[in-house]
Amino acid sequence: MVLDIGGAIDQDTPPMPLKHTTETLLIFFLGTAMVVTGIVLPTLTLLEMGIVPWATVFVLAVAYPLLLSRVFRCNRADYSFRMLHWVPAILLLILLLLQGIVYVLPSGQSVVDWYTWGWTLPGVATGFFLIMFFCLRVIRRWTLRIVLLAIIFIPFIVGAVASEHYEWNEEIAATLWEGDWWQLRGDQDSLLAQLNEKNLDASSDPTEELYRDRLRAIESRRERIAQRLEDRRTGEDSSLAAVVVSESSSSVPVEITQVSSMPTRLPSSGFSWMVVILTMLGLYTASVHGRTKERVMDVA
Repeated sequence: MVLDIGGAIDQDTPPMPLKHTTETLLIFFLGTAMVVTGIVLPTLTLLEMGIVPWATVFVLAVAYPLLLSRVFRCNRADYSFRMLHWVPAILLLILLLLQGIVYVLPSGQSVVDWYTWGWTLPGVATGFFLIMFFCLRVIRRWTLRIVLLAIIFIPFIVGAVASEHYEWNEEIAATLWEGDWWQLRGDQDSLLAQLNEKNLDASSDPTEELYRDRLRAIESRRERIAQRLEDRRTGEDSSLAAVVVSESSSSVPVEITQVSSMPTRLPSSGFSWMVVILTMLGLYTASVHGRTKERVMDVA
């Protein structure tokens, strides 16, 4: 009878709440997911160029909270914390909605440009504000969590502002969606055939003009990406040729005082920031593991 009662008590015992360390780690991963989503959103191609990029990002954005739903449910995580993990998918749905509005009303393109400005900085900043508000509200280890979010968000802001001046979005889009490993060549060939068959001149019919305007935008974006790739190949070839010529011309070292201008890039020394950050995370994880082991031994 005692064993039965004990078994009943074990079955009725509620699960343990989400551990503070696990929650902190999930907050760090959530901030990283928001940053990655913000960088990828401006690079998504238009719907006429294929649905594969949109479907890929959407599946990843939805799979992330779904994979964690069992962990949240079994550990009685806060509902607000669960909803925060859907922010990347919501950012994607907002962009998809705006693209649909632009398809009907081309004058709404300015809203899309504002939303995707600086790696979707408005949407990502809103998501980080909600995470920080959650950290301050629950009080649990909020100092460490705010510091981790700042480590992610501050470099993201710098890169987002710089991307508007250096046009990094085209290069990222060319790297992600123009590669042969995505097997999008069939969609691109069909699009090029469609562009060659269609007349892109101005039309008096408003409906036809709207359709041609979309085709012109696709053709213009394709030309910009192709030009960026060609410029990058040309730059790599010229730099390689300059290195070969400089190595074969003379083996005498040149001092910095003998050149007419300062070098554009200095050699790096010491550890990089990525090594320092990984080392700090490793030390933090080892410290948490040691404390957990000590608590378990004390309980035992």
